Amino acid sequence: MFGNKTYFDGFTWNMFPKANQISNTFTYEFWVKAEEEQLLDAERSLGNDGLIGKRYLVGPNFYPYGAAGCGISVGTNGISVYEHSVNHIPARLVYPYDFSSWQHVAIVSDNRKLRLYINGQHRKDEGADCVVDHLFPSLCLGGHQYGAFKGEVSEFRLWSTTRTEAELKANMRRKLNGMEKGIYFYRDVERGIVVQNEVVKNIAVSMIMPSHNRCPLNYFSLLCLDKQQFPLDQMEVVFLDDNSSDATATLYELINPGYSFIYVQSRKNMGRSKIRNMGARIAAGSTFIFIDAEMICSPDFVGNHVEHHLSGDRKVISGALKLKRIFTIIDPEFSLQQIDQLKECYSNHPVAGKLIDRFIEGDRTEVQLLPFDMMFDSTHLKKWNYSTPFYENILMNYGDKFENFHFPWMNLITNNASMTRRLFEEIGGFDENFLGFGWEDWELGYRAAQNGAIFIHDDSVINFHQDHSIPSDNISQARQNYLKFCEKYPEDKAVKLLALTMLPGPDPFNDLSEYLTEYNRLKAQYPQRFKAFYKYVDLAINLLPQRLLADDKEFTMDKFISKEEKAAVQKEVSIIRKMSTSPKLIELYKRLSK
Repeated sequence: MFGNKTYFDGFTWNMFPKANQISNTFTYEFWVKAEEEQLLDAERSLGNDGLIGKRYLVGPNFYPYGAAGCGISVGTNGISVYEHSVNHIPARLVYPYDFSSWQHVAIVSDNRKLRLYINGQHRKDEGADCVVDHLFPSLCLGGHQYGAFKGEVSEFRLWSTTRTEAELKANMRRKLNGMEKGIYFYRDVERGIVVQNEVVKNIAVSMIMPSHNRCPLNYFSLLCLDKQQFPLDQMEVVFLDDNSSDATATLYELINPGYSFIYVQSRKNMGRSKIRNMGARIAAGSTFIFIDAEMICSPDFVGNHVEHHLSGDRKVISGALKLKRIFTIIDPEFSLQQIDQLKECYSNHPVAGKLIDRFIEGDRTEVQLLPFDMMFDSTHLKKWNYSTPFYENILMNYGDKFENFHFPWMNLITNNASMTRRLFEEIGGFDENFLGFGWEDWELGYRAAQNGAIFIHDDSVINFHQDHSIPSDNISQARQNYLKFCEKYPEDKAVKLLALTMLPGPDPFNDLSEYLTEYNRLKAQYPQRFKAFYKYVDLAINLLPQRLLADDKEFTMDKFISKEEKAAVQKEVSIIRKMSTSPKLIELYKRLSK
């Protein structure tokens, strides 16, 4: 077998744009290896047999009266072809066969009459007639709400023609180049080949957007991406629905963007790291832009990201350190602090102001605050926003290329970050051991830095976060992920020093970097002189994760050093203080000794 394989796990599937341009005459072709049995139904023209016990490799799209969507269910014990129309989803062709090892399959619809080929040989014709006028192929690959496929698929092809037995035999072991006559849909992302609607697409950039219960904010984000100045035919959005329970599932039918839209549906919550990796495996672009589902972008956002990667593939680009925030809806779940911020942000706003007043007066209905012409207007966004300048001092002190900053990888924040596919694959993607909220993006950035990546902040790719209610367990989840970070890199002082940002006391990130700079400088200048001090600082930094676990309560360094050692440290600290060359290091000592 060749490459271009996709593994489906039995609860996730990929929905590509509907194949509405062809009907009645088409051919599905693919290699398949199944892992689970399916229920084999009787062949008939009407009925609802396709509702349960199915392993849909191709989920049948629903169509209204007079039309039906064609789907294919494959189990280790056989294959079935279904049609989905109003009140009916019957199996018109069923064939028992062993698909537990790799087999080549072709389903030919010749003016709605079905034929099955296995390994290039004709095996069976339909057992029931088609009773609709228009039979459409579906491009819902890997599953459906009525059942999902588990196993591997390779070289999936949809043709707008009826492939003959001779054509199937001659080409089933050959890779396509995308220029073949009649090929309607084909993707080989490893070779950068994408055919959609019989058009070869040069996908330059893939937007990878995970989402969990973010409707309608994700809808607004997808609409805004349709207004990018970057050529939309060279852009795709891989939208990753991570088991949402809100109205997110309606987006596939609701939007019809100019860019290629791939909707990935997972019926099991996978978490940010795992589902982003899945999106990256599906994506075809040579540049990846990671973006959250609630981000609004200016029209030049994508183009400015892509331009950076035209001259080198070892860059991480972001504007997230100057993140701007906006409100596009009023959410009854907003905290009191968010409501206060909302009032301040939109004071005297010509549209939102009245809606906010009504909300405060008692109408707690969720409502859209901004019409789309305001929501997607850069001038409006730049005026009506607020910011939380938590990271901006980093840029003021170290510049947009983070020169001499010990934590440049903090620039990789996945609400707005780009890199080449090559770099992403080289560093191994996101670590899927990071579950819940936080730190999975910085850990990816850390590995990128270790592999020589250059980190650049660009003001021209700043985007706007749509505020939403904040889960109460975000802080605890982030803390657990930080501790995983420490476990993964136990020898790195910089990683452990970050615990200070989660302990009481002000410790902006640029201070942490200065602590390390002064420590390293003193140790380089006096490697043999202040050994008691060095030992103390190293021990205190190594104990920071333990201190974090204890919530800083009843923690004291006196438990870990003797009185004699403490006296020696204090003597050396007195000397260092008198030298007046390491004020930040003295500040760190005080902080660690607290």
